[in-house]
Amino acid sequence: MLIVYAHPDDESFGNAGTIARYTSAGVDVHYACATRGECGEMDPKLLEGYADIAARRTAELRAAAEAIQLSSIHFLGYRDSGMQGSEANQHPLAYCNADIQRAAGQVVGLIRALRPQVVLTFNPYGGYGHPDHIMAHRATVAAFQAAANPTLYPEQVATGLEPWQPQKLYYSTFGAGFIRAAIRIMPLFGRDPRRFGTNQDVDLTKIAGEITPTTTRVNSAAFLAQKEKAWDAHASQTSGRGVLGRLPAPVRSQIYAGESFTRVVPAWAGGPRERDLFAGVNA
Repeated sequence: MLIVYAHPDDESFGNAGTIARYTSAGVDVHYACATRGECGEMDPKLLEGYADIAARRTAELRAAAEAIQLSSIHFLGYRDSGMQGSEANQHPLAYCNADIQRAAGQVVGLIRALRPQVVLTFNPYGGYGHPDHIMAHRATVAAFQAAANPTLYPEQVATGLEPWQPQKLYYSTFGAGFIRAAIRIMPLFGRDPRRFGTNQDVDLTKIAGEITPTTTRVNSAAFLAQKEKAWDAHASQTSGRGVLGRLPAPVRSQIYAGESFTRVVPAWAGGPRERDLFAGVNA
């Protein structure tokens, strides 16, 4: 499986349980990370011993990868674009400004080299509208469609990278019920659902309008320890586990049990939800 996201921590806060479930079963799971999270905010004390934010976050990703046993990490070499509307969006090396042909070509190269059966990326809104997430979505979808065509990126074929067609494409998605419940409940506690998250820069009302349907729900309750270890590895990007973190492990394992996905290829025709990203895959 190849996962294409934008930052160190996207793999853990989104799908650490699913990754741990599959790697524990012997599946090779590879992570393509577009940036090193240079625009992430953190306590300056956490930079002690590190050259910069990128170095700290790279180290955190490697620790998380060990916790969930990622097979490999592939940095694509772009700069973090920051949140939508920030000054960092204008940087010439920002991922959101990448040439789409080049960005897709990098993912095509990974698909041809790693030959995954399943590819996973963000939905069209990038989960919560982050410009890097949206670019990762665009590049990955284009690459999924191009990787099997030998006339596209022929320079790769010339070096021995044979065309390859993954069998399934998924988007990670949020559970619609959780988002809608949060929008209703937060105002009761004086919180604005348009200013969610540690930096209050996530708008849950916009997310609710962009959620792709959950076609697949993977249960990772048995992998709570690995999941939480991966979360903890990204210490610069969290403020702790909060109230839920104080609950007993059996309770937490059920709260965090499911991770949601939208199957894009093959197209979803309805029916019971899948429980396995590899359902129907030919070996």
